Amino acid sequence: MFNLMVMPASPALAVELSAHDAASRALLAAARTLAVEAAAAGIAEVDIVGSQDKRWYTAHTGSLRAWGAATDLGGGNFLPEIMARYVLHSVPQLNARASREHIGQPDPAALTIVVADGSAGLTERAPLALVPGAQEAHEWCEEVLMGASASKAGEWLSQRGVVEPALWEQLAGLQPKKAQLLATDATLGVGRYVAGWEV
Repeated sequence: MFNLMVMPASPALAVELSAHDAASRALLAAARTLAVEAAAAGIAEVDIVGSQDKRWYTAHTGSLRAWGAATDLGGGNFLPEIMARYVLHSVPQLNARASREHIGQPDPAALTIVVADGSAGLTERAPLALVPGAQEAHEWCEEVLMGASASKAGEWLSQRGVVEPALWEQLAGLQPKKAQLLATDATLGVGRYVAGWEV
């Protein structure tokens, strides 16, 4: 059973913001499937791990209003936490109890949701435009999520468009017992992934 989920911080996962984006719908469906499976396995508590950089902050607690959608998710002032709560919103059995910036030691009795994006330079229209080596970083992220032991320094990732590499370094050091990459996408120019791990 998976007790750690990796998902993107992309607001495009919200149906209210991109109802016709097939890739975002597939990512959301994969993330919700993992959440439903965790609840069915008896997990009730969720820890959310994601960036708390001020650029992701909104004063609209628990809402995507700053990104264009009036939602009420009950908590969260940083985009990564808000997106994790968006996934959890459809699974009322799961209770988000904490949010932090570092993975640390995941609680084996809880679902840990790690919200992390890959390279933001995968296409000409990406947030960083096309970054040399971005595809290499995208493939590295996929390999890590499939459970490969891959070590790259944060600087290597940063040079290839991974804006916040710290969580990727932490993920690469976890060595899951079981790992499955359920969905991956680069159509918006940013590496977006949903994976389930047993740690």
